[in-house]
Amino acid sequence: MLKVIILENDDYQADYTERLVSQRKLINATPNSYDIELYLRTNDPQKVIDSIKDEAYLAILDIELDNQLSGIDVAEQIRKKAEFAEIIFVTAYQEYLPYTVSRRIEPFDYISKGKQIESIADRLRIDIDEAYARYQNYMNSNQKHQEKFTYEPIHGIKRQVNFDDLYYIESVKNANRRLRIVGKNMRIEYHGELGKITDGRLFRVNQSTLINPSSVQRFDKKSEQLILTMMK
Repeated sequence: MLKVIILENDDYQADYTERLVSQRKLINATPNSYDIELYLRTNDPQKVIDSIKDEAYLAILDIELDNQLSGIDVAEQIRKKAEFAEIIFVTAYQEYLPYTVSRRIEPFDYISKGKQIESIADRLRIDIDEAYARYQNYMNSNQKHQEKFTYEPIHGIKRQVNFDDLYYIESVKNANRRLRIVGKNMRIEYHGELGKITDGRLFRVNQSTLINPSSVQRFDKKSEQLILTMMK
C-alpha cells in the first residue's frame, strides 16, 4: 500500500489536499481504486520523522512550517528511511527549490501556493496519478526485492536481510542483550533484545528464540522438535 503523508501549516490547504487524495483514491482514470491510504496529516515535522518506517510513501509537504525543522528536513529523513517515496512540495517559497537539489532530495514536483487552488488541485491530481503509477511499477519490477527483515545493529542505523533466507533469531547465551540471526549463508550477531522485535511474521517458540514459520519443514511430535528447511 502507498501511504500518503500531508505535512501542512495551513488548515484550509490541508483539508483541501486530504479531500483530493480521498477522492482520487476512488475516482481516477483506472477501473479500480488506488491502493493508497492517508497515513498521516499534521503540521508537526517531527511527528512525520518519528512515524517513517521502511515502507512506501507519497509525501505532500509544505516547506516553511514555523518550526526549527522544515519540510526539506522531513523530506531528507524520508529519503533515508523509506523503501519507496515520491515527494511533492507545495509551498509559497520558491527560493527553497535549490536546497532540495543540493540536499539530494529529488522531489517529484514543486508546486507554488501562489497559484489558484483549482490550479494546485489539477496539478496534484496529475501528480498522484503519476506517483501511483511509479509505485505500481516499483512493486511489479525487479526493483521490488524480496520481503525484508529489518534490524538495527547500531542505534539509528538499519540493515535488512531477505526474510525468506531467515531461519530464526535467538538470544546469544551468556551475552547481555545480544541477538543472533541465523539463515541461509547468514549468521549475524548484534546488540538487541528479542522482546523488542515486533515483526508479526516471526513466531516465538520459547523465551530465547523466534523462528520464521516458512523455514519449518516438519514437527517431530515424539521428540517435540521443529525440523527446519536448513537441515535438509
